[in-house]
This record gives sequence, C-alpha cells and structure tokens, in this order.
Amino acid sequence: MKTKHSLKLAILIALSLPTHADEVLLKNGDKISGTILSKSGSVLEMKTPYADKVVIKWDAVDTLKSDTPLNVTLKDKQELTGLADSSGNNSMTLKSEGVYDSHPIPLSEVAEINKKFFSGSANFGGGLSGGNTERQNYHGDANAIVRGRDDKVMLGGQYNYGDSTDNPNTAQSRNVLNARNWQLYGTYSHYFSPKWYGYAHGLFTNDRLQDIRLRSAFGVGAGYQFFESEDLNLSLEAGPDYVNLDFYDFPFDCSRVGNCGLGPLQDRSGIAGRWAANYDQFIWNRAVQLFHTHEGLISDDLFIRSRTGFRVPIWNGIQFTNEIQVDYLSKPAPGKQNVDTRYLFSIGYAW
Repeated sequence: MKTKHSLKLAILIALSLPTHADEVLLKNGDKISGTILSKSGSVLEMKTPYADKVVIKWDAVDTLKSDTPLNVTLKDKQELTGLADSSGNNSMTLKSEGVYDSHPIPLSEVAEINKKFFSGSANFGGGLSGGNTERQNYHGDANAIVRGRDDKVMLGGQYNYGDSTDNPNTAQSRNVLNARNWQLYGTYSHYFSPKWYGYAHGLFTNDRLQDIRLRSAFGVGAGYQFFESEDLNLSLEAGPDYVNLDFYDFPFDCSRVGNCGLGPLQDRSGIAGRWAANYDQFIWNRAVQLFHTHEGLISDDLFIRSRTGFRVPIWNGIQFTNEIQVDYLSKPAPGKQNVDTRYLFSIGYAW
C-alpha cells in the first residue's frame, strides 16, 4: 500500500513539473510549442512533437521564447546569443548568460536565427541497360558553402561518364565512349555591404569528347546580392578573367574515325570578360526548390555554361534533383558541335 501511494505521488509530481519547450506566439493568438530550429528569409522553422518540421511565416509571429540559447543575427550584422523571452509590441528580449536581459528587439530587425555557417549537398545519378546494346551512365556532383560574417567560400564540382557496347559477347562487340567530363570551381566573396561584394574565382573543366584537356579560368570582380536567405537567393557578378584552353593533341578516337589529320589542335589563351548569375528559390511552402546558374566568358570566342532545374526535399535532407545542363562554345575543336546538353536525374543529401 505504501508503495502504491509513493507511485501516485511521483506521478503527480512529474505531471506538475513544467515541460521544457520553445514557444512561438502568433499574431492571431495561436501558440506553437516545440524546438526553434532556424529563421532565414521570411520563415521560421520549428520541430514539434507532432511534425518533423513546421514552417511559419515570420510576419505572422508576434513574439517567442526559448529554453535553449539562440544565435540571433540582426540586420545590422550584430550577433547576439541568449535565451529568448517574449516581449510586447511584436518584439523579444535575449537573456545573455542567463542573467542580463537585452532591450526589446523588434522582430522586424531579426535577419537570422541559428544561422547556418556550413551547408552543401552531394548527389548521384546513373542508369544501366542490357540486351543487344549495353549502356551505362553515371553522374555525381557536390558543393559546399562556408559563411562568415562578411565572407563566403563556395567549392563544388561534378563528373559525368557514359559508354555503350554494341553486340556484347560477340566478335563484333565494340565499346563506344559517350561522355567523360568533369568540372571544378571555387569562389571567395567578401561583402563590403549587405549587397555589394568583391570576389575571386577559379574554374576548371575537362571534356574528352570535346577534345578539351583543360579549360582554366581565373578572375576577380564585383557582385551584387539582391536576395540572400534559405528561401530566395539571387546574385549577379561581372569582372575580367584570364582563360586558357588546352586541347588534346589529336581528336578523340581519330584513328578509327579517320580524322587524325585535324591535329595537332591549337591551344588558346587570353583575357576575357566574365558574367555570372546565381538563383534559387523555394516555392509551395518549401516543397520544391527552383534553381538556375549561368556563367559566361567572352573574348575572341564565347563560352557559356548553365544549370537549370528543381530539387524536391524528400526526408531528413534527402533530395531528388532534375536538371538540364547546357555548355556552349562558339569556336569548338574542329569537327565538334557548339552545344552539349545533359538531362540529369539524381538522388542526394543536403545539409
């Protein structure tokens, strides 16, 4: 009997203890409890017991409070850390080190909460087929972004390979290379204001079927960031580049095709003008992300590479990507076409 009373007492004490959770009070009077994950752009993300992730419009939030410290970045780039507490007039306070309360901070002045300093993704796609013709195609790409207060570093690359075999397992069997190319790029940006920044970048590409051993481009320039958040990013860049185009000595598979007389191919180099555009945007309550990147180099010839498509977040960082890649070179190697187009489907992970 004594044990039963002790058990009841313990249950009553447990039920009477306050539950620890962050709280967001909306302007319509609703209250959402859970864990505040981040705020970027125009939305606040929370994790709740009944949903893995809830997306809330920031302009619908009246105030909020947290049981764990939040890293808050204001629009003037001031960075604060502390426990958030509710305050009137569409604002909040931060308790630094659990002791000192800040002045009320208007929510309209909050740029980010728990800003991501490191992000990126890795994706892989491919296809196999068998029968009278065997085909295999592979694609892989990865990118990483490191952000500081006034600086950003972006690195990335991709690799594509494809071949086919006609009449496999016979005397007439012949393997044909359909694609083998790679690209690496990197950009360092320093922001002089919330919108304007300077950059230094490098681009390296290889394409055996285009007879390009190595295209390398280095340059500096200026950029303008129209929007920057997890919801919407848009920037434009322009500046001078030094470009070197190193061809293979002879066209691919020239002994079989019979065009070895086109070699040796002449390399090209010189100063070029560069422009670039980078865009991505979540739509439909972050159900789909559209993206487009575009980069051009113009000198005595013109090179353009573009990537256009969409990503669909599936679960816990896993995503599906569908994109069209177009590379254009106005003066390709002899016997080669100006345009290469790739239609890609891949599965990957974003962090």
